Amino acid sequence: MTYANVSFWLLPAEADRVFYQETIRALAQAYDAPVFTPHVTLYSGTCPPEADPEDMLTQATQGVQGFSLHIDRILYTEEFTKTVFVQLFASTLLRSIAENLSKRCAPPSGYVLNPHVSLIYKQMSEKEKQHIATTIRLPASTVFFDEVSAVATSNTTQTREDVESWNVICSKKLLA
Repeated sequence: MTYANVSFWLLPAEADRVFYQETIRALAQAYDAPVFTPHVTLYSGTCPPEADPEDMLTQATQGVQGFSLHIDRILYTEEFTKTVFVQLFASTLLRSIAENLSKRCAPPSGYVLNPHVSLIYKQMSEKEKQHIATTIRLPASTVFFDEVSAVATSNTTQTREDVESWNVICSKKLLA
């Protein structure tokens, strides 16, 4: 099967995923926004027709154990996919996985790794975004990740419908 656009995600381990998923659900309910899986986008672009996203994930994460990323802070922007988000510091391992995936996609999309976990996707006033960013209390200074996924996405994500059309192709647990 050919996928027009594929995003590769790094997913928080269960202990961290629960907090982020509940936060996303609560914000979505409070602000009439879409619910989505908490994730860090490793790479997003068009995969060649012969590429197997599952094989790409397996090769890019071969020998990789679950790992933590340190949290920088909660930020917000005008960008739909970065309405309010938890900014993370990139690690050498994270960059390596992202570069490995990028090399397997053709042509490269120009995607630039900027590790973050979004908390809400919604056009909002600056006051609303600032309120969210200043009231959320994170449970730890790191997020532990232990799974990767390939997700069929649209070329751009600008609306609730775009988010709700995402479709998980495959997922793979990292080594324990």
